[in-house]
Amino acid sequence: MIRLLIVDDIASTRENLQKLLSFEEDIQVVGLAGDGKEGLEEAHRLNPDIVLTDVNMPVMDGIQLTERLATEVPGSPTIIMSVQGERDYLRRAMQAGAREYLVKPFSHDELVAAIRRVHQLEQKKGVTVMRGDGQQGQSSRPAEVIVLFSGKGGVGKTLLATNLAVALSNETQSRVALVDLDLQFGDVGVMLNLDHSRSITDVVDAGEGLDADVLNEILAQGPAGVRVLLAPISPELADLVTGEHVRAVMNELRKTCDYVIVDTPCQLEEFNLEVIEMAQRVVVLTTLTIPAIKDAKLSLKVLESLNIEPSSILLLVNRQDGHSDFNRDSIEQNLGHRVAAQLPYDARAVGEAVTRGAPFVTLQPEAEISRAVREIVGLLVPEPAGAAAGSGAGAAVAPDKPRRRGLFGR
Repeated sequence: MIRLLIVDDIASTRENLQKLLSFEEDIQVVGLAGDGKEGLEEAHRLNPDIVLTDVNMPVMDGIQLTERLATEVPGSPTIIMSVQGERDYLRRAMQAGAREYLVKPFSHDELVAAIRRVHQLEQKKGVTVMRGDGQQGQSSRPAEVIVLFSGKGGVGKTLLATNLAVALSNETQSRVALVDLDLQFGDVGVMLNLDHSRSITDVVDAGEGLDADVLNEILAQGPAGVRVLLAPISPELADLVTGEHVRAVMNELRKTCDYVIVDTPCQLEEFNLEVIEMAQRVVVLTTLTIPAIKDAKLSLKVLESLNIEPSSILLLVNRQDGHSDFNRDSIEQNLGHRVAAQLPYDARAVGEAVTRGAPFVTLQPEAEISRAVREIVGLLVPEPAGAAAGSGAGAAVAPDKPRRRGLFGR
């Protein structure tokens, strides 16, 4: 049973919530309180699994209650309810230690899902502390980090990231994770038709308790066994994710996976640059248009300023159709970097994949664009896996040794 304490200054709201939750077999309302002060006293007395509290209350508001509970009754995490959906309220609630933030009016399903999600996360954290091993399922070597980067949106970066992750898992039989770091408008979940009940914001909730077990609960299950860390479900939640959260995620994934594919935003955020610096491979994607080529040139300059080894950069051209004014030689001359591979224009395969929320490498494995993605896998993975998986493509480019770089080139 999930033992719940409800704190709200409106009696009818408390009673309605209690009646609403009485139909759930795994949730028991053990107490009611009319303000934050009374709620704190009841929490000390009852030691509930979760405290469901309103924000605006007399004597002590919900954010003050959350702060007090975090230090005095740490085993009773809070879910905050409010009619205020503004970013400032959300940020203050999360900074105070709230595990969830529900904007009124919310549905019965949203409330129950939030309660169960917080309880499951707390249980995982408790099991991890008691067991204390943290070693189960760890990889013998740190995962290879492959970052997809572009200075311009709309070039197909997310589409390539999702298909590349699935192809890499299929071709190498490795443990692959896919991270959506486009925190405001990430589309990895849409591309793979995944349930968005968990996202990187749950990493924020976990705080210092994040470990392999907790992260495993947050990751979504994608095609071909790919584990996916989704972007926040709403843009305003992006501000809650800091560089420390991203570092913690990457550190845990590198322990338990063989490869980590990271889809990055076009903006040069600090955490974005830091992930680029820890990568063994950086894939720069462009298309055969003047704006895209211009932005690719700027992207390469950014990577140069970060002291990224040119040999670790894979320049790819998407939507190559043979009718453009640009060709491979002209692009290489303009950008001063060799084009490693070109992805053909295939509106039918791509359109079906996007519509169905499934990777084209599995929907149409024999399509030319699918074969091109598998060849890119051969360029990315180190030997001997590249020779086996890349259909001969891996022999064209020797794998690079891991580089040692400091943050921002320091």
